[in-house]
Amino acid sequence: MKRLTSLLATGLLLAGAMSAAAQTSVSTSVGGNFASFSEGASASTRRQDVAATAGLEHLFNDERGRAYYDFDGGTFDSPGDWTYYLNTAGFTYRLGSDDAAARKLYLNGSFVVRRNGDAWAAADYSALGGGLNGEFHPKGNLTVRTGYRADYRSFSDYTALTQFEQRGFASILANFETKTTLVAEVNLGAKLYDGQVLLDPIIVTTPDTATGTTTGPTYGRGMGMGPGSRSGTTWYLPQSQEQEGTAGLVSALFRVAQSLSDRTGVHGQVAFRTTFGAVPPALVTTPAGFFDDGVYDDPFASDAVSGQGGLTRAFGSGAELEAMVNYADRRYTNTPALDLTGSELPGSPLRHDRVWRGGIVWSQPVFGSRTGRAELSVDLGYRFLASTSNDAFYDYTSHGVALGFSVHY
Repeated sequence: MKRLTSLLATGLLLAGAMSAAAQTSVSTSVGGNFASFSEGASASTRRQDVAATAGLEHLFNDERGRAYYDFDGGTFDSPGDWTYYLNTAGFTYRLGSDDAAARKLYLNGSFVVRRNGDAWAAADYSALGGGLNGEFHPKGNLTVRTGYRADYRSFSDYTALTQFEQRGFASILANFETKTTLVAEVNLGAKLYDGQVLLDPIIVTTPDTATGTTTGPTYGRGMGMGPGSRSGTTWYLPQSQEQEGTAGLVSALFRVAQSLSDRTGVHGQVAFRTTFGAVPPALVTTPAGFFDDGVYDDPFASDAVSGQGGLTRAFGSGAELEAMVNYADRRYTNTPALDLTGSELPGSPLRHDRVWRGGIVWSQPVFGSRTGRAELSVDLGYRFLASTSNDAFYDYTSHGVALGFSVHY
């Protein structure tokens, strides 16, 4: 509760400071997920994850330009201190006519600073990036987008993960009179790490760490291993050599969305990813429920197939109901699966995760016209997560209630 109060206070202070600025929109939110959590066949325990956000957006030059700042902070209820604070500042600027069918170019840039609690403090990083996107309309119902972006991320403690990433994409969006929307997208990525490739480990025996006060690197983990995450007395200190080559990936996405009425819509999506070239020098250990940030959950480390479906229903009162289910199958290309002690499994199989995520959320505006320009809402939902993995640290199930409160001004 102390962490939740601190995060809420941070969000509200940021929102209050930002609201004085002219021609801006401000938002802040705080929420928690109260879940029943079980690892493998172990008995379930109670866990409480909390998060808070605050954001400032400023539009200028007839809304051609946008400058923004976003704060995202929270904590995962796993053994150790898994708090995080993510600060992002950036801009976008549109070149081209205001006409919907006109060609447009978008310049974008961002600066990111992430700081973590003790469990993954070694994975703190700062990042600077920018890109250029183009939008074209060869036909009235057809939109073509393409773009390029580059990001440099610097890890001050774990310099092996300092990286330069480049991404290019092309997508086609088609709208039909049946109120159907189709999207197809292809991405090509390349990432060069400053670090090293892990080789055979050196085995070191240490005193018992059952108290959860001792930390150390484990083979295949990289830094960020939380205290007490794995009990035992054997640590695996990796030998290394300079990385050769660049890690690459190709991914594709296909999405269909259908409007069933003025207030109801459904969608389905499938995506594929294959990697090639060099492999990431290490992976950052992440807590249960952490996915798809693109940095710690490194997409260059695994081949993947995923599918998603969802439904959204809006009501005249302003309330909204959203339901979603997602499945992902990830096969890691160079990360060994480990047991609870941090040792490789017999035969040294590579890590393989199969993850189901689902949820339903009701968003309800509160106080209506009494709040003036401010919009207040309460979110209440149910979330389910089942991660099946041959790596003991990523084999778990969680389900519980999520409660959130948000303000937009």
